[in-house]
Amino acid sequence: MVKQIFFDLGLTLVHNDMPRRYQTAFKEIGYDISLSQAERAYHLANKYFMRFRQGELSQKSDSVVSDFHRCVCQYLDTESAWKDFSNQLKKMERPVWRCFDFTLNMLDELNDMGIKTGLISNWDLSCREVLEKNKILSRLNCVVVSEEVGSEKPDKKIFEEALKLTGANPDECFYVGDNYYDDYIGSQKVSMPCAIINYQGKLGIEEVDCPIVIEQACEVVDLMKKHLISK
Repeated sequence: MVKQIFFDLGLTLVHNDMPRRYQTAFKEIGYDISLSQAERAYHLANKYFMRFRQGELSQKSDSVVSDFHRCVCQYLDTESAWKDFSNQLKKMERPVWRCFDFTLNMLDELNDMGIKTGLISNWDLSCREVLEKNKILSRLNCVVVSEEVGSEKPDKKIFEEALKLTGANPDECFYVGDNYYDDYIGSQKVSMPCAIINYQGKLGIEEVDCPIVIEQACEVVDLMKKHLISK
């Protein structure tokens, strides 16, 4: 049985309001983009970078951010407007990471079930601040951040560090994240079962072969209750 679940952070336990910002930015330059269209484009741009430009999003450089915004425009068929779109976004405040509505209850429910919860994340030194502000940190028994340990997913070293800190065996653990190339491939290097979070089924990850795909991290609670994840 699973005794320890590790989670990714961004778009797994916390999210930002970028799609709504996209919708607002496009409105300012004369484009009528619905929130659902913006959400879909944001998702597909994320999946494109995860597949073809692995590791670049965590760098947060101006050039990468600009390329990401252009990618969003491509998925919305508004590429000719990407410079004006980017300029509008620069006028806005930086996005804030907030926990999903289900996050805290999910962590509490898993802990009540006797399943410990931890974090393995490719993030900078602001990670613990994000966790603290969202009241997540106190609910975790282990936090492993790439910037702190000098190793990024999918390198197996970051997973091995989490296993070392918790004293758990991989076959007693489970991993939940939204990036197949970081999360699934990385967890498999230490033989840890994994579920991938993905918007609208397999939209944007049609090329991957992952046994468990869920739309939200909270679905892992039912997986545990139904004993679908066990050894």
